[in-house]
Parts: sequence; C-alpha cells; structure tokens
Amino acid sequence: MEVCPNTILNSDASENVAYNEPGFPAYIKKEQLSSYPDFRAVSHWHDDLEFILILKGQMYYDVNGEKISLQTGEGIFVNSRCFHYGYSDLHNECRFICILLSPQLLSVNTYSIENHLNPLIKNIHFPYLKLNPSIQWQNSILRDLEILYEYNVNQIQPFIILEKFAHIFRLLSENMNFFPDHDKNTEDILALTAMIGYVQKNHSNKILLKDISSAGNCCKTKCTSLFQKYLATSPILYLNRYRLEKSISLLRNTTMSVTEIAYACGFSNTSYFCELFHMYYNTTPRKFRGTINPQKE
Repeated sequence: MEVCPNTILNSDASENVAYNEPGFPAYIKKEQLSSYPDFRAVSHWHDDLEFILILKGQMYYDVNGEKISLQTGEGIFVNSRCFHYGYSDLHNECRFICILLSPQLLSVNTYSIENHLNPLIKNIHFPYLKLNPSIQWQNSILRDLEILYEYNVNQIQPFIILEKFAHIFRLLSENMNFFPDHDKNTEDILALTAMIGYVQKNHSNKILLKDISSAGNCCKTKCTSLFQKYLATSPILYLNRYRLEKSISLLRNTTMSVTEIAYACGFSNTSYFCELFHMYYNTTPRKFRGTINPQKE
C-alpha cells in the first residue's frame, strides 16, 4: 500500500521501497486513503513483508486478485512478492498504519534463511492473512504493529523493530499451515507481474497494448483478461492511471510546466492529459498544484 508517486522500481520491476532510514530496511508510517488519487493505490509488489492495521474506517485490499474487506481494528499481512493494493470504490476515508519489513532484517545466516525464512516468504500458498483481533495470536501481531509505530514514529529504533519482527514472524510461521491453501495461478501471476513492471518502467514512452502483452509473453486477449481478472481494469486504463499518479508527484515536487509534465509522464499531448486528470480528480493540474503549493502555480 506504500506505493507513492515517488516509487522507484528495481531491475526486476519490484518496488524499491523508500524506507524511513535508507540504511535500515523498515518502512513505518501512518497514512490515509484519501492521499491516494481516486482513493486507490497502484498495484505493486516488493520483497518486503507488508502489514496494514486499520485505525479508523474501512477499505478493500486486493492481493493477487483476491478482494479482502478490512474494518477498524483489523489488519492484513501480505507475503513477499505478492502484488497488492488498497482502495475504496466509494471514496470512504480510511486511516491506517502501513509497515514494511525486509526479510534481510532476519537473514542472519544461511541456516536461518533456508530453514525459517524461505518456508514462509516462498510459500506460494500463503499470499496473505487477514488479521482478526478476536483471534489471540493474530491480535498479538496487531498489538506489535501498534507498538512498532508508536516507538518508531519519530526515529527508527532498530532493536525494537528486530524484536517485534522476530515475534511476528514466529507467529506467522507457526500458524501458516493451519489455513487452507490459497489458489495461485503461478503462470498468470508471473505474466501479469512482468506486464505491470513493463508499464511502470516504460510509462514515459509510447506504449501500445501489443507492447504490454509482449512483456507478459501472451496475446492481447490474454493480456486484457489478466488485467481485468486481477486488477479489475484494462491494460490501457492501468497505464493511464499510473501516468496520472506520476504526474501528481511532479506537480507536487517540481516547477515543471503542465505541458512538460504531460510529456514526461508519457501523454501524447497536454489536452489529453488535462482531460484525464479532470476526469479522475475533478480538478485541473494547475488548480491541483495551487492547492498543494500556491507559489508553484
């Protein structure tokens, strides 16, 4: 859920997370759904384990095409390399804690990696787990997430993070076999991951449907059906939404003109960019910039 307009991608198209401290692989923030364009994050994936705790409100979380409803007090664990995003079609506000913890934090030696880390993070039948506060061990994880935020809101506390992460990981490892296997079409997921990565890495260039489908080594019909099945959108609409989200970052953080931003994000002309921007955000790029930073208008 942490994907933001400043997202950087690794060579394999996974997200390069902007950690609280660049030298320590942990992301711990309080967020609200309204800060995401159209109350919807762009689908993404990363090596890090992701945890969400709903503080107030509700939203849906999509993990590998499965839709999970989250209410106040509930949470979710998303396993490594599963693509995911949070959203509210009704534009309902939701405040939540988002925590990303890299497996590197617990990769102390080869034995630990092979016998303890990999059995969980490479378990393709365990893409996510909804955390229910009425279940004791899951509630324990939810409390750990609260503590992680409270102790790291101002400055990263490495030992507290390592302690709580080890405890959370132990609970997940001990209980992951108690849940029925989640179906996961590996071939489809790999193809869609490749296509999402292609879009995100090449969004500033001209992209056609055939280019996206080629990235996933599938035909245009299969490409379209995969986007619809797992992301509830078409490849071209996904591309446009991603370009718009990138434009938000440039409007907020640069003095580039609207025309420059349109071309930098891959739009063929300024008029089309402004038309789409108004369609999704009910305002113009210039007015949006004025509300964020008046001196750049």
